[in-house]
Amino acid sequence: MINKKWMWQPVLIAVIAVFTVTSCKKNFLDREPLGRFTEDDITAGSFDSKVFAAYAIMRNGGFNNHEYLGIQSYRSDESLKGSTVSDGAGAGKMFDDFEYDKTNGGIAAYWSDHYELINAANDIIQDIDSTGASDPNTLINKGEAKFLRAFSYFDLVRAFGQVPKIDFVGEPADLNVPKAPVGEIFALIDADLQEAASVLPRDWEAKFTGRLTKGAALALQARAYLWRQNWAAALSSAKAVIALNRYSLVPTFYDQFKHEGENGPESIFEIQAFYTPTNDLGIIYSNVQGVRGAGQWDLGWGWNVPSQVLVDGFDADDPRRTATIVFSGQSNPPYNEVVPDYPTPVPQPYWNKKVYTNPADRLALNNRFGRWMNHRIIRYADVLLMAAEAATELGGTQNIDDALGWLEEVRKRARGNSATILPPVTTTDQGELRQAIRDERFVELAMEEQRFWDLVRWGIDVQVLTGLGKNYMIKHRLLPIPQGEIDKSGGILIQNPDY
Repeated sequence: MINKKWMWQPVLIAVIAVFTVTSCKKNFLDREPLGRFTEDDITAGSFDSKVFAAYAIMRNGGFNNHEYLGIQSYRSDESLKGSTVSDGAGAGKMFDDFEYDKTNGGIAAYWSDHYELINAANDIIQDIDSTGASDPNTLINKGEAKFLRAFSYFDLVRAFGQVPKIDFVGEPADLNVPKAPVGEIFALIDADLQEAASVLPRDWEAKFTGRLTKGAALALQARAYLWRQNWAAALSSAKAVIALNRYSLVPTFYDQFKHEGENGPESIFEIQAFYTPTNDLGIIYSNVQGVRGAGQWDLGWGWNVPSQVLVDGFDADDPRRTATIVFSGQSNPPYNEVVPDYPTPVPQPYWNKKVYTNPADRLALNNRFGRWMNHRIIRYADVLLMAAEAATELGGTQNIDDALGWLEEVRKRARGNSATILPPVTTTDQGELRQAIRDERFVELAMEEQRFWDLVRWGIDVQVLTGLGKNYMIKHRLLPIPQGEIDKSGGILIQNPDY
């Protein structure tokens, strides 16, 4: 049976159909809605339609595809390019071996898709400002646009460093501006998230599941402050998320990564996907990471696979190990499928279980590629660990006690009903607690696109990656600006150093 959840979908999915498949618009709107959002639900005189069209941009490859994963994930020690050696060999050289190519189309798509979202947000903000409207619904729309702009810029500034600051609407010539200092980009991010957090709602009614919330703005704010080691501000933002009493850890760790676990109590921000055999509004995120094989085991492209370092990083009895990694040749709970043994059909011993699809869903949808799976961006466990890290760095008895409590929440959920594994961390030594929290982030958030950024912000990326024999240097923290963008700028954009 198809999960009943699919009989209604968040507002964002229906709007994707309206605004990105315009040739099918009439047929879609004339269909029985089955509880899903239609244009009739747009508040008269609101900016909802433009906001929902902006949400749809996050379905683009630059937020979900294998190049995105190369930039965000397998530059770290926890994952590898995957698939076969010859498949995407150039991507392997770039992101496993750090031989960056400034002409690479994937890097260019990452850049252009993020700026497409920025431009859409700018358009919404300008339209709202031009009306002078200040009713709550309009302010929420503006807050959503501000979040989306901040989200995109945070991705860009981490990946490229200095980037053009475009916070206005103009003709193409007006948008051809030089790179702005990193501090200016973060000032924009901070201001946008502050405004978003002040106007976005704590909750949405069920038909609007997936829309941005106050918790999402505060959580991204905490992440942005943590990146700059602004511990006090990061702790304040993370504690504000906790204080909402809106989120909780799901009792069983793996349940939140199942399709039926999407947008659950631990979810803070997800890119929404929807797929039926006749209506593909899905995303490629799960597809590109699915087990790559033959026949029934042709589940995807096989990219972004767990590394041996990650496998060895778990305690042997940590339940998150088998909830994060599919082991070739072994039974895979809870579905009890056995992926063919390594090295056949594709020479990979491990696969990312956090995007693994339920075989019953594959059968019901007559599809093996997981385009119905959401892309989880921020969840509550990350917020708890951010709070614990910031409190530890600030130090002091109360902060250390709080950090131990938040860390224990995560470990307690992981250990489940067993009292013999993952014992509580009790050290009050700042250095030891710092390392305990870092270790916990490694296993709790494995394969969720946080590890590379953690290594960089902790300043241990060179040590860790060269220790694995990687040809990695500090310059590899930043990608080259896409050469095509530099060429189009007529010399206004300047390439990053060493490229």
